[in-house]
Amino acid sequence: MTSSAHRPMPASARARTAWSWPHDGLASGSAPSASYSQGALALTYPLASGVDCEPHAAGLTLVQPGIPSSPQLQESEAWAGRFLQAVVEVLASDRPLTQLIRWTDQNVYADIASRRQRLVERGPRAPRSAARPHVATVHVCHPTDRTAEVSARVTMGGRSRAIAARLDLHRERWLCTAIQFG
Repeated sequence: MTSSAHRPMPASARARTAWSWPHDGLASGSAPSASYSQGALALTYPLASGVDCEPHAAGLTLVQPGIPSSPQLQESEAWAGRFLQAVVEVLASDRPLTQLIRWTDQNVYADIASRRQRLVERGPRAPRSAARPHVATVHVCHPTDRTAEVSARVTMGGRSRAIAARLDLHRERWLCTAIQFG
């Protein structure tokens, strides 16, 4: 039993698969050496201008996660999880929409209200005894001291969905100013 997949490639086939440089359009007028070949993932390659495009690790900066300085930032992850769980419960019609009015701006409140209305009009997809949606994971990033960007994974039964939200500290309380459902 022989397999052609394990035989070495003939030299004539290797020559055909070698990468060839397009000679027209070069700014410098010279092509790279003929030994250059394109691999599965080329991370080093010359540009037409002659500038080398090799990634350098020295250009990357590692940012150490810091401990939030203010008490509001320290509690933002727990608050974000509770807030997004409330949003999920509102969309599932397990909680009244009006409970979110204090924690959302007008645009977010209108978006959640219209999304909930569409879900109600569509009707129930599963029996009420099915698993309720819940927030499984929450990740919070603080671009500034008064802003939190939140991403969460919501599970319902065997399916997962994503929610992203932007929270701004307004009058010493968190206010959701943007929300996106995935």
